[in-house]
Amino acid sequence: MTFDRRLSDKIIRAHKQACDQESIDVARILFDALEVHLTSIGGTIADKRNEMPELDEAFKLHLEVCK
Repeated sequence: MTFDRRLSDKIIRAHKQACDQESIDVARILFDALEVHLTSIGGTIADKRNEMPELDEAFKLHLEVCK
């Protein structure tokens, strides 16, 4: 088992699990939480990554599952 350090990574993994289990309401809440977290970056929590392919995948999955 891998342990992600960043909160965004943990939320993305939980979102994927919720989608896989067809728990749409939870997936929506987690996606909202991810959005809140990522828009807060720049304050005390800085994410130094330039590219986030896992975020792109989460967005695509969210669109497919939570239409």
